[in-house]
Parts: sequence; structure tokens; C-alpha cells
Amino acid sequence: MWFLKNMIWIIVMVLVVGFCILNLNETITAINLPGRIYRQIPLNVALFATYVLGMVTAFILTLLQHLRIRSSMTKLARENQDLKRELSQLRNLPLEDLHVGDRIRG
Repeated sequence: MWFLKNMIWIIVMVLVVGFCILNLNETITAINLPGRIYRQIPLNVALFATYVLGMVTAFILTLLQHLRIRSSMTKLARENQDLKRELSQLRNLPLEDLHVGDRIRG
């Protein structure tokens, strides 16, 4: 599995580098962002910036999901410990009303 994962990453990197080399002299005429207009930006710079922005966004979303899951797991582990403690206490209750040899009439 690790071999396949690494091969996919290598293929993606080769494609990205190849794309950048083929479009080395290309420029973007304008990028309109709130409060600023960027003109005559190299295509490679714009692609790299959007790639980094996407990776940072994915990292933040993954981190938030990981923290939410970890919090849920901690809550469930605490609840599990409470239930185990309660079960142990119930098992250790004295059986005061039990009379050996008496039949249950019903």
C-alpha cells in the first residue's frame, strides 16, 4: 500500500513539474482580489499560490475534524469508565434479601 501511495505522489509531482515547464513563459493578465488587482503575473506563481491556499485549507479542515473526533473519543472513553465503575459497584452489592433454600412462589 505504501508503495502505491508513493508512486501516485511521484506521478503527481512529475505531472506538476512538467506542466510548470511547459507553461514557463505564460502570464495571467489580471487577478482581481478584494482591494487589489494583480497584473501580468506568471502562471506558475498563480498556480503555486492556489495550490498552497488549497493545501492550507485542507489542513485546517482535517485538523478541525481530527480534533472533533478526538473530543468525541475522550467523551466516550470517560462514559465507558463511568459505566465500568457502576457495573463494578453493582456486582459488589451485598445480597441481603437472598435466603438460600427458599422457593419463589408465583
